[in-house]
Amino acid sequence: MANIKILDKSVWTKIAAGEVVEKPASIVKELVENSIDAKAKNITIEIKNGGIDMIMIQDDGCGIEKDEIKLAFVAHATSKLQSIDDLFSLKSMGFRGEALASICAVSNVEIITKTENEEIGHKLTLEGGEEKEFNEIACVTGTQIKVSKLFFNTPARAKFLRKPKTEENDITSYVEKLMLSHSNINFKYIVDDKLIYNTTNCSLIDTIYTIYGKNIANNMIEVNYSRGDYKVSGYISKPTVCKSNRTYQSLFVNNRYCINQLISASVSNAYETFLMKGKFPVYVLFLTMPQDSLDVNVHPNKLEVKFENSQLIYSLFNNAVYQTLTNQTHILEAESDDIKEIERPLQNNNANFFEFNKVKPNEGISYSEDDSFEIKNNNYVSKEHFVDKVYLKSEPIIFEQSTQSSIIPEVYVEGMEIKKPSEPYIFEKKQDDKKIYENLFSPTRTVVGVAFNTYIIVQEEETLYFIDQHAAHERELFDKFMGQVENQDVPMQDLLVPYILNLNDVEYEFITQNLELLKNYGFEIDEFGKNCYRITSIPMLLNGIDLKEYFDSILSNLSGNIKKPHEILRNDFATMACKAAVKGGNKLSENEINILLDKLKENHNTLLCPHGRPIVITFDKKQIEKMFKRIV
Repeated sequence: MANIKILDKSVWTKIAAGEVVEKPASIVKELVENSIDAKAKNITIEIKNGGIDMIMIQDDGCGIEKDEIKLAFVAHATSKLQSIDDLFSLKSMGFRGEALASICAVSNVEIITKTENEEIGHKLTLEGGEEKEFNEIACVTGTQIKVSKLFFNTPARAKFLRKPKTEENDITSYVEKLMLSHSNINFKYIVDDKLIYNTTNCSLIDTIYTIYGKNIANNMIEVNYSRGDYKVSGYISKPTVCKSNRTYQSLFVNNRYCINQLISASVSNAYETFLMKGKFPVYVLFLTMPQDSLDVNVHPNKLEVKFENSQLIYSLFNNAVYQTLTNQTHILEAESDDIKEIERPLQNNNANFFEFNKVKPNEGISYSEDDSFEIKNNNYVSKEHFVDKVYLKSEPIIFEQSTQSSIIPEVYVEGMEIKKPSEPYIFEKKQDDKKIYENLFSPTRTVVGVAFNTYIIVQEEETLYFIDQHAAHERELFDKFMGQVENQDVPMQDLLVPYILNLNDVEYEFITQNLELLKNYGFEIDEFGKNCYRITSIPMLLNGIDLKEYFDSILSNLSGNIKKPHEILRNDFATMACKAAVKGGNKLSENEINILLDKLKENHNTLLCPHGRPIVITFDKKQIEKMFKRIV
C-alpha cells in the first residue's frame, strides 16, 4: 500500500477549483455575486469566445483595501462569515471564500480595485495562482477583475470545455437571471465587443419583455401570496402561453437564483388542470422567507437549496399559483394575421435587437420629417444607402401598468446609430378581461347560432364569442364537483363488494395522514386490521374506476411526495368530467345552450377546460373589419 502524504498545494488547489469552476459561466456567477455583495449599482460583464479567452467583470462597489487584495485570493478567506452560526443567517450571495482562489488556480487573473477612502488604486496580476505583479494604478472606486486563458495549466479540464457558443449561451442565461432578480442594478453585457444588454432601472415586467419578448410579457399574471413570514411574488404565464421545455422558468429564493425540484413540481401540479399535456408554463417567481429556515450550503455552485419545512414550501407555491390561475377568466382573444407581434430577440450577437419587419409599419412608432428613412416592402430603409435590416433596440419599453419611467428605445442600422424615434413603443391596448367576461354572461347576450354542432356563437355589444360546448360542459361538471368537495357534499356510490387496501408501514402512515382528505372527496374508508383499510363507497363521478390502479397512482411517488393526493384526485375528476361532458358534434337546443352558459357562470370564472384547452375565443368588431380591409 502506498504511503499517505499531504498533497502539494499546486495539486489540491486545482482539485478544489474543479468544484467551483465547472465552466466559464461558473466564473461569471462567482465574480458577479462578489460585485453584488460589494453593493455595486452598475456592473459590466464582458466575455470573449464564450468566456474561454476572456471574462471581465467591472463594478462600482466598495472595492478592496490594499492590505486585503492578496488575502482575497487565499483559499477560505472571506469577509462574509465570521463563525459557523453566520452560515444559517446569510444575507450575502457569496460566503465560502473559495471562488477567487479556485479561479486564479486555473487561469490568469488581473484585478484592479480601489476603495472610496483610498487616493490611488492597486493592480494585482496572478498566473495559475502565482503572483506576478502588484503595483499602484489610477482608477475609480470599485473593482475590475479580468480572467483569461481558462484551464491553461489543466489541459485535461480544458478539453472538456464545450463549443464557445454553448458556453456563451450558459453565460447569457445567467446574465438574464441577474437582470430578473436585481432590477435595482444596472447591468451591461458585452459579447465579443458587441453590446447585448444594457438595463437601466427596469421594473420586473420590463425585464421580462426585454428577455422574452412582447407576447410573453403581455400574457403574464402577477402573483402576490403570503403566509406568515413567507411570501411568493412575481409573474406566471397564462396557460395559453406555454413552452415545450422548462428553460423559461426562473426561481429566486431570497433573491438568489435557485433550482429546486420540489418547487418546480409544485408549480407544474398547480397548472395541471389548466395546461395541456407536454407543455410547461413560463414563470419568474420569488420566495422571501426567514434565512434561518433555509440551507444554501448544499453544493459549491450554490444553486441548490434545502428547506426546513419542505411541505410548507410545496403548499405555499401550489396555493399561490393555483389561486392566481383560478382568479383569471382565461378568455382567449383571436389575433388578426395583419397585426404581427414583435418576436423574441434574434438568436445572434445582436440578441438585444428586434427586426422592424416583424412590426407593422408606423404602429406605435413615429419619426420626425427630417429622418432619412422610408418604408419599402414593410422594411425601414435608408434613403441614401440601402440596408437589409433595421433593428429596434430592446431597452426598457413603456408598459401601461408600469410605474417606472420609460426610456425611448434607440434605433440602429447595421451597427450605425441614428436618431431616436419621437415616441416610445407602447403595447397594444387589449380589451378589459372583466368586461369581456361580464358581456359573455350578460342577460342581453344573443345566441347567434352553433357552428359544426360544436362551437356556440354568442354576440354581445361589439364582440363575438366562440364557445366550445364540450370544453364548457367539462368545466361546468368539474367545477360543480369541486364545489361539492369544498362543501363536503359529494354524492357517493356504494360498492357491492368492499375493496380491501393492504399497505406496508410507510403506505399505511401516508393514507392515515390523508384520511380526512379522502373522505372529503367522497371515499367511505375505515381501518380494517393491521396496515389495512376497507373502502365501502367512492365518489359517484368515479363509478367504475379501477381502485387498485387508482391507489397505486396515489402511492407511486410516495418517497418523493412530489404529487399530493388531492392533486391526483383533482386530475382524475377532470378526466371523468371530460368523459361525462357533451361531445362536439352533439346538437344542443337553444334552451340547453342557455342553461350551459348560466351554469358555467354560476360555478366558476375560469374559462379553460380542466385539461388546459380554451373554452372561449373572442373576435371584436374592429378585428373583423381589419380582416375585411374595411378599416386600416
